Amino acid sequence: MSDSDGSILVLVEDNPTQELLSGLLQGEGYAIITAHSQIEALDILSRQSFSLVILDFESSRIKGIEFCKTIRKNFRLRHINLILLMANKDPLNKIKGIYAGADDYIDKPIDSAEFLARVKASLVRMTRDLDANPLTKLPGNFSLLRELEERTKAHAPMAVGYLDLSKFKEFNDRYGFEKGDHVIAHTASIISKTLEEMGNSTDFLGHVGGDDFIFITTPDCLDAVCKKIIGDFDTSILSFYDEEDRKRGYIVTKNRMGQISKVPIMTVSIGIATNECRKFSHIGEIIQVFTELKNYAKTLGKSIYVKDRRK
Repeated sequence: MSDSDGSILVLVEDNPTQELLSGLLQGEGYAIITAHSQIEALDILSRQSFSLVILDFESSRIKGIEFCKTIRKNFRLRHINLILLMANKDPLNKIKGIYAGADDYIDKPIDSAEFLARVKASLVRMTRDLDANPLTKLPGNFSLLRELEERTKAHAPMAVGYLDLSKFKEFNDRYGFEKGDHVIAHTASIISKTLEEMGNSTDFLGHVGGDDFIFITTPDCLDAVCKKIIGDFDTSILSFYDEEDRKRGYIVTKNRMGQISKVPIMTVSIGIATNECRKFSHIGEIIQVFTELKNYAKTLGKSIYVKDRRK
């Protein structure tokens, strides 16, 4: 995105400051949403995507340190840039803010030129550094590899799932890219919500391209997570098909040879690698295992997860 793209959430409690910042940002062409409390902001963030949040360091309904930590712990939100508004110039508060996850801070009273310059710089850095998928806003390959490397070195209990949609290409060909994107976004939402409900606060979800997702949880949560993902997907996926295709249970399409073929409804295939029975010394070993099992799962003709149990 360019430095003027992306939505900005202004989380400021007092109206005069909120109106000032909103006016400055809208004058530069930014899309602005406002919130007066931390609770309201988190609710908005659960429903909409943002590139940047500008927030009070401390007010009666906004606790900047707490808010920053909450955002950085959430794998769906941690790509968002955070700028703190500092009423108190105590350097210790600024240090606390940065350690809590803030990307920058701006002192009050607000200097308009400095404020806009810092916003622009923040969005430029985000464009340069972020490897998030543009459709789902989930972390991409770089973040995934870093996450796997850190967890492999830590030797903590780990279960890594590679999720792929079977028959997605045929669906995309039949219904078009826009509807295919809706399916991908829907799948991302299912996995994300499942990990939040049934996983751990340290779980990870990455979108590595197309209809491929990688999630990391712990072995004790794995079965429940996979069963719910599959159940929710199978229950909802028919809604993306036309009534005629739903009734038939398949779509009619032509293969590369021009022959008519019947393509079943999409299913979910998940290959799982864990360090329960074997120890991984390199992330390449993990990738090899879950890729192999995902490919095997795709041959079974139904939504299923296959877990590596080899020692």
